[in-house]
Amino acid sequence: MDAVDSAFAQLDTSPRQSQPSSAPPSSSSTQPSQSSSPVELITTDQLFIFFPHFSTIDLVCKTMPKPETDSDVVFCCEAAFTGELMLDFKHSNIADPHVSGGQWYKGYTCKANTGAFMWYNSSWRFAKKPVDLHPVADKGGMAFCQRLLILDGKTQPMWERMRKNKTQYRALCEKDHRLCIIESKNVITFERFISLLEQQHVTNAIYLDMGRGWNYAWYRSSDDKVEYLHPLIQIPFTTNWLTFKR
Repeated sequence: MDAVDSAFAQLDTSPRQSQPSSAPPSSSSTQPSQSSSPVELITTDQLFIFFPHFSTIDLVCKTMPKPETDSDVVFCCEAAFTGELMLDFKHSNIADPHVSGGQWYKGYTCKANTGAFMWYNSSWRFAKKPVDLHPVADKGGMAFCQRLLILDGKTQPMWERMRKNKTQYRALCEKDHRLCIIESKNVITFERFISLLEQQHVTNAIYLDMGRGWNYAWYRSSDDKVEYLHPLIQIPFTTNWLTFKR
């Protein structure tokens, strides 16, 4: 199973500075949850929007963080594509170059990926491929490659065969100068998901692996209560996770 099948068969370049977690969302069509929560949840008719309150971000590989032992993690979900269904972990089974724990890894070449997300020096950056991730590792940051959806306010081209693919979609986004994870509430087409991101005035967005079995995720709500997303469909082959940390 290649990277395209795992996700789609079922279905300005300068760094941005991290914004204070108290900055309010500007969308008048949304309803924010308690602001004291580690992750602020906003809902619309068709979307869940998660704003983690964080101090750093990492790409955790091999073993998924657990809420019981990783108390510094406030949001965790699958990030880059996994190539083959393997029980043994290899960085070469993660799509394209990536940086985890400040270390650069080659990964395997994935034609579905068109961009990358990077975090270093308390700043983030979305960029088109090709992009050199070695400097991110030199700065002790994190990075991964994925399908770029929106860059600097411009919707990126999509393959024609992707438009009508249906699933629940998830993306890492920049909205109102803040990072967030946006997920569709229901099964929709890929084309519709992009349209909903546009309606939310998302300025940057990169896909997160959301194929069946890769959609399991968790976050902390009020009083550090752990909330699970799609907890009933877990598989042992996932390889890497986007993690927001306190």
